[in-house]
Amino acid sequence: MGRRPTRPGRRASAGRPKILLLTEGTYPFVVGGVSTWCHQLLAGLPEFSWSVLPIISPTEPREPRFRVPDHVELLPPRIVWREGQPSAVARASAEAQAIPSRLARGLIAWDGDLDELTAALLWCADNPRVVSRAFADRRSWAQWTETFSEILAGDPPEAGSADRRVDAKTRIEMYRTLHWLARVAAAPTPVDVDVVHLTAAGWGTIPALIHHVRHGTPVLLTEHGVYVREAYLAASSPKVAPGERFVATRISRGLARTAYAIADLIAPVTEFNATWERALAPGRAPIRTIHNGVRLPEGPPTPAPRDQVVVAIGRIDPLKDIKTLLRVADRVCRARPAVRFEHYGPVSPGQDGYFAACHRLYQRLELGERFRFAGSTDQPSRAMQGADVILMTSISEGLPITLLEAMALSRPVVATQVGGVRDAVRGAGVVVPPGNVDMLAGAVLMLLDDPDLADELGRRGRARVERHYDIERVFDEYRSALVNVAEGAFR
Repeated sequence: MGRRPTRPGRRASAGRPKILLLTEGTYPFVVGGVSTWCHQLLAGLPEFSWSVLPIISPTEPREPRFRVPDHVELLPPRIVWREGQPSAVARASAEAQAIPSRLARGLIAWDGDLDELTAALLWCADNPRVVSRAFADRRSWAQWTETFSEILAGDPPEAGSADRRVDAKTRIEMYRTLHWLARVAAAPTPVDVDVVHLTAAGWGTIPALIHHVRHGTPVLLTEHGVYVREAYLAASSPKVAPGERFVATRISRGLARTAYAIADLIAPVTEFNATWERALAPGRAPIRTIHNGVRLPEGPPTPAPRDQVVVAIGRIDPLKDIKTLLRVADRVCRARPAVRFEHYGPVSPGQDGYFAACHRLYQRLELGERFRFAGSTDQPSRAMQGADVILMTSISEGLPITLLEAMALSRPVVATQVGGVRDAVRGAGVVVPPGNVDMLAGAVLMLLDDPDLADELGRRGRARVERHYDIERVFDEYRSALVNVAEGAFR
């Protein structure tokens, strides 16, 4: 990716430091772990002056699901991934014609040129009314297709031979995606900001880079799930066409490498994430893990009801592997017909097809009343208090807040060994490989059959949260990180 782009010096403003929080498909419009974390951080650090800029797709909801604190300014969302593409009828200057090619060399090339990317994005920011015209000129397309072919021809062996077999449809999709990225760069953001806080190494990287270079604004990056890893996992489905897979993974890799290159501090929520970050951005910025946290309930823990209820909480999304959850329920209920499973969580935006496939599996397994899709809940703690076991079947996680909440409630957990789950649970539940239905079902049955063991693991979980994942400790660490980043301590 090359060296960091040069930027003017900047001193933190007097008074309350001003933070621009960039979210992507999460807070405040979509419920989930990242949104919960955002809400915790905003509410827990009122001494900062916060602005939130959400980046969303056209299909995502626009009505906030969280009550944004009074000291937080919610900016109009940046909407990307729109349907359609520029028609090749416009005429653009030679400089404008070069923008798609410069974006490609900076973002799609395996070892992207950060200077090229920076120059192209700054041009888009300075010429917002001309961006679409730049992509609509036939000469821009012709220049870009030549550049794209050169990029593919220069791919190293580790890029994979499949990347070279891209058809016309893939080229159009990549060109359209670059147009979306350019439009993100063209939209203005607040200027008077002391820190840009990225919540993912994704599309928010674009305005962060512009701020970083143009105004000298330092960048703090928090990664929950590793953005590029989750893109690889999503693209690995056999239902994803090779061309679509190429576009998604190349763009995600380019954005992630750019985010790591411009960050003053990278703060993953688990050490697992840091291994990916070090591999893609060796030595460019300090990496300091700041775990997620929760608040311990007041008073003694509520005893488990012993009603043979297993609860799962999470979005209906391929990364949560709801199909494995259903198969585990089937395996457990065949052995213990009295057991009931309850799943709480909304369908992720754009995943209606996945939910339909899950519902077909539910019907094929004939689970009936033994499994309930309970929908979204504003009171996850109440749902977990009614459980004897908390089950998580994800194939990718950072450090799930739901898991920590279950442990704080003294509920034993059965979870997959992904992200920071193993380190969090350590001795307070059962952790097994993702997708292993037999082991997951066996662990659930073991805890249901041995309530004394389940109670002991629940007690250990609460103690672990108290020692390592208390929310006030998290606030202290972010308070220190934001102040140090604003003051240039990591430059």
